[in-house]
Amino acid sequence: MTQSFMLTQETISTFQAQVELFEQCLHFPNIQHNVSAEIAEIANTRSISLDELKQEIAQFKQKLDRLFKLLDKISETANKGEITVLLYFVKSVFLLKEILEANWDLFLGNNEREAIKKITSGSVVIYKKIKNAVSPETPKKDGNYVALETLKHGLKSLIEAGLRVNAFSQEEVNTFDLGDITPQESETVLIFLSTMKKWEPVYKRLAAS
Repeated sequence: MTQSFMLTQETISTFQAQVELFEQCLHFPNIQHNVSAEIAEIANTRSISLDELKQEIAQFKQKLDRLFKLLDKISETANKGEITVLLYFVKSVFLLKEILEANWDLFLGNNEREAIKKITSGSVVIYKKIKNAVSPETPKKDGNYVALETLKHGLKSLIEAGLRVNAFSQEEVNTFDLGDITPQESETVLIFLSTMKKWEPVYKRLAAS
């Protein structure tokens, strides 16, 4: 098994294309001026006012902006071969997870459900590619291990959101053939592990001093 981090430009492009579907499927461009029946229904379901929902949507868009900036950082650092690419990848997946868990009911429309479905399918492809590079002997500080554990968090959130909005059925989820995707590491641990290579030279200098 290779021990190099497999976040290739192809993988990055796939991940970025899938996440950009969020932006393409948004149908709230004039929320301040045109409140649709669908928005009103979401507000009623949550038992909040339309003004509160508008604020949530504004926060949702801010999170998307942060997500796209992280994706740009991934592309930039990967092209330069910088080791910080792993940290940006971990942060982007957990931000995507945060968006899905907090705002899943903004994806109840047909376009939004299709976006969830495509993003999930693309993430499954990335997950399986990286999984092939990990074995029981792979150390936790290895980039592939960190990416794989991170994607487990992301996939679980994608699948849960997809099932809630009927983007796919449980039978379709079974066909993904993912096996056990229960994460073994927390977000805090994965962020720490993603920075270890950056600090390895410092640790070595300290050990030698």
